[in-house]
Amino acid sequence: MISLSGLRERVDDDIDPPSVLVISDCHVGSEVVTTLDRDADACLVTDHDGVAGQTPDDTRVVVGDGRKRAVLRDAGAETTDMALVSMQADHGAFLVTQLLRTQFDVDTVVVVLNDPQHAPAFESVDATVICGSRILATELERAVETTFQTPETA
Repeated sequence: MISLSGLRERVDDDIDPPSVLVISDCHVGSEVVTTLDRDADACLVTDHDGVAGQTPDDTRVVVGDGRKRAVLRDAGAETTDMALVSMQADHGAFLVTQLLRTQFDVDTVVVVLNDPQHAPAFESVDATVICGSRILATELERAVETTFQTPETA
């Protein structure tokens, strides 16, 4: 598994600027592409108008179903250095991952999973996995710990 900071380092160490394709039907996609757009040639593929509308005006967005080959081609999947896939349903993310790996020969595909039990399927197609539920649980635990910490008395 890879962390978001690990993804950031991976993108920063690649070609300058690396081409990153973010395929997402949720707001994770707009957040990630906004962050990556500072240091990469990033493009968001989404079929969700709300997600598309959350990106800066200068961010390239392709509105369409990322599970379709023609949409991925229009977004530049044939020449991208890296793809990040974050979908509401893991089975949709798996289809996108397979298309990217087999039809477009994308070397690096990073997938944000909802259910950690699906990780072996993605690893079988040589995708790097980030477990969204583990990241969320870690952040929630950190917030709870911070809330219940008592100030030290002098």
